[in-house]
Amino acid sequence: MAVDVVMPRLSDTMEEGTVVKWLKRVGETVEVGDVLAEVETDKATMELEAFDAGVLSEIRVAEGEAAAVGAVIAVLGGAAAERPAKLPAPAEKAAAKEPRAVPATERPVVASPSAQPPVREAPAKPPATVSVPPAATPASPAARTGTAAPLAEGERLRASPRARRLASDRGIDLASVRGSGPGGRVLEQDLDTVSAPGPATPAAVGERRVPLGKIRRTTAQRMAAAAREVPHFYASSEIDVEALVGVKDDLRGRGAEWQRVTVTHLLLKAVGLALRAVPEMNASWADDAVILHETVNIGLAVATDDGLLVPVVRGCDTEPLAELVRRAQGLVERVRSRRIAADDLLGGTFTISNLGMYPVSQFAAVVNPPHAGILAVGAIRATPVVRGKQVVAGQMMAVTLSCDHRVVDGVIAGRFLEALKSRLEEPRTLLE
Repeated sequence: MAVDVVMPRLSDTMEEGTVVKWLKRVGETVEVGDVLAEVETDKATMELEAFDAGVLSEIRVAEGEAAAVGAVIAVLGGAAAERPAKLPAPAEKAAAKEPRAVPATERPVVASPSAQPPVREAPAKPPATVSVPPAATPASPAARTGTAAPLAEGERLRASPRARRLASDRGIDLASVRGSGPGGRVLEQDLDTVSAPGPATPAAVGERRVPLGKIRRTTAQRMAAAAREVPHFYASSEIDVEALVGVKDDLRGRGAEWQRVTVTHLLLKAVGLALRAVPEMNASWADDAVILHETVNIGLAVATDDGLLVPVVRGCDTEPLAELVRRAQGLVERVRSRRIAADDLLGGTFTISNLGMYPVSQFAAVVNPPHAGILAVGAIRATPVVRGKQVVAGQMMAVTLSCDHRVVDGVIAGRFLEALKSRLEEPRTLLE
């Protein structure tokens, strides 16, 4: 019997995914656990793993094309499809036989531009079988850029959702593009050699349009929504980190496992302990309630070429510092090598954004909903400080706590900063 392979929802913000590469071809046998394809989401690029066995009889979404969550992207037929002995949890079976996504570990990730939400079109009836993606039988540039045949009366122009978005961005009339896809469907690659209409007079200043990728677009949408909907307030503190820098340098001399310890790792532990001391800050907004989290899972804002990702370090209040260092290093390496898994980005209860590696003395970050707060950390700077009755050279660091005023108030923010300051200024407590 035939089994549909659908586009899974891999995050709470995902609305569609783009097939980057098919790893199985039409006619090939698929076993349970085989990787079918690499799919780019709004968070990262994942591998789709088969839950069923059979023969790949159809590919309905070609490489480079996008599909909405829940849409059928392929069909397994031939051999009877069977579930693995160990069934996934009920929540994982919400979509019909939805494949599970795991991180792309060895294959290169191809970033695809994204822009406006997809234009919905009535699905065309697929042929009995679909051959390998169009890349295997590319149309010549002349064929792609030639004048398209006029549409018959009542005929709908056929184009992939990504081609529609890119054509809109570039000002290209899709009706003038000859499509190389099945039935003349216009695909993304058909637009590559098409010149967009330009102004009659060249612009005095050169400019370059950079389409937004999925990650940057999602970040922009979420931050814009947060700025509009979350009532922010801010609280700042100056922290003497002379002893903290000393502890970091001392740890680096203890052996290989500590060679790459940074102030960020010490911040993870200190913030974790401060959140445990002030649990009202380890909270989220839920429209009709405030959720107090029993675990302390801190998201680290990490910049990538594709945009900002926030992998989550779990158990920051209970795990020993050495374990937090190991986990944080692994997460950052997976993010930057584009091997991040969906689970690495879920479950955060608070966020740290550290710009201490740049000449940024102080800044305020936008709350990452539904978290109650985010801590913005500036650079450590040499400055005169008063110790006792003497002015001496010291090292100071400014932190700014951005808060959702629906969840916490100024008193809670003040208590949290007090708890954080005491732990960073007495950093030996972080080693206990």
